[in-house]
Amino acid sequence: MTESTNVEMIPISEIVVTNPRTRNAKVHKEITDNISLVGLKRPITVRRNQSKQGGLYALVCGQGRLESCLMLGETEIAAIVIDADAETSHVMSIVENVARRIPRASETMEQVSGLRNRGYSDTQIAAKIGCTQSWVTNVANLMERGEKRLLAAAEAGHIPIHLAVIISRATEDEVQGILLEAYERGDLKGKKVSVVRKILEQRMRSGKKGSNNFTRAHNNRHISPEDLAKLYQRDTDHHRLIQKKAEHTQNALLLTQQIFKELFSDKDFCNLLKVEKFTSIPQPLAELFSRSRLQR
Repeated sequence: MTESTNVEMIPISEIVVTNPRTRNAKVHKEITDNISLVGLKRPITVRRNQSKQGGLYALVCGQGRLESCLMLGETEIAAIVIDADAETSHVMSIVENVARRIPRASETMEQVSGLRNRGYSDTQIAAKIGCTQSWVTNVANLMERGEKRLLAAAEAGHIPIHLAVIISRATEDEVQGILLEAYERGDLKGKKVSVVRKILEQRMRSGKKGSNNFTRAHNNRHISPEDLAKLYQRDTDHHRLIQKKAEHTQNALLLTQQIFKELFSDKDFCNLLKVEKFTSIPQPLAELFSRSRLQR
């Protein structure tokens, strides 16, 4: 497989999605809104479609970005074009889906701090990371005040970030009244009230920057060489297992491909499809069918 390092603008109409997957409507709307606001940040990946059926290119990675651009009325999209067969492209698509994850809020907060230090305004930062300006301003205010406990509580979802900012500006005597008002407004509900009280008690006893037992804390204990070796071995075993699963999946796909290839070479099977009025089949099978007919 050879891969181009250049990004090309290609027609969306010439891209066929060979392995479509269902999408979370909320997540897809966020992708679309973000692209509409700041543009496409990362190009999609496509391969040259050997069969030319449906388009000149077959999508490898980036279905959500492709659909969002299409919804926004775009006719072209930035893409990296690779030369790869269908099986390799399918594995690449699986790997991307497995690797995809939502970044922790703390990572986004660090981005806010870094961009502010480079001189960007809150409005510019919000546009770059796809958040609201008010969220960026609130995070920056808490960071400037050294409110690590309140930031951690907001990250864990124990307290709304705007409420954390209000508390950071209040005196100890005012905090109880602020919590009562937040409860009456519905900003704090159920067990969250007691959780936030405990966090604030820790904040009063140990200061703003101490660890927070109610969030995911980093383990700062010293790691011995033996522990490090065990961690390395565990990760190695995990990656070996992923590799075996990928090989098993690829073998299963190849076996399935061969089975359908033989079936499509059988005249009786093809006639049966016609009798049963199975006139439409998935694109990968259609390509196999076409190749089988050419080989006969």
